Amino acid sequence: MNSEERLRFVVEELARTGRVGVAELAHDTGTSEMTIRRDLDLLQSQGLVRRVRGGAVGVALRGEVIPFTLRDKQGKEVKRRLAAAVAELISDGEAVALDNGTTCLAVARELSGRAITVMPLSLHSAVVLGESARTKLIMPGGEVSSPELASYGATAEAGVRGIHFDTAVVSSCAALPAHGLTTNTLADAAMKRALIESSARVVLAIESAKLERTAMVTVAGADAVDVLVTDADADAAALEVYRSADVEIRLA
Repeated sequence: MNSEERLRFVVEELARTGRVGVAELAHDTGTSEMTIRRDLDLLQSQGLVRRVRGGAVGVALRGEVIPFTLRDKQGKEVKRRLAAAVAELISDGEAVALDNGTTCLAVARELSGRAITVMPLSLHSAVVLGESARTKLIMPGGEVSSPELASYGATAEAGVRGIHFDTAVVSSCAALPAHGLTTNTLADAAMKRALIESSARVVLAIESAKLERTAMVTVAGADAVDVLVTDADADAAALEVYRSADVEIRLA
């Protein structure tokens, strides 16, 4: 494993078990204990783990602990397929609101160069979309979080609500049908609600595993979604709940 793969493996193991040991990680990753200790020191400096004797424990109480750059490399093929399916739903000339997150960054890559108007909530997506003169870019303003580089706050929310969008492409930390769309922070939930309420059509692009999870803050119910784009591993019962709410299902 290279450094990036090891860091991702460590964080995923912590998310699964809550505690990792240096010796076990060295064995599982095929590297030295000294290298693993350096990896754990790096993750601790980023606030993702707390070093303890012989290993490390996770520090997050709830929600996503994997850094943006690592998440962007997870499930890249699934995200690419989701993004391609979303792009097929969007016609040239549309005004599109694009949520933050790594799935929506994949959507930005698919939409780059299209003759559309896009307001991305993420500077990561803005950089991708801004590479083509054919794509008109509108930014919401407001504060920007780090390291997500996502717009938030009253100014950003007002910027979103000042536009009438044809389509909002939304992603979320979790979307268990009984709880609808949920996320980890109040600020993120407020921005997602602004996107949904300012758009004629809402497309939820989400990996199937997140249809079986719930996060802390409610964004909107399942019936706020017009089209659900997910992968073919999605739980059939979860999809049926969305269908019963008159949500169109697209499997990528």
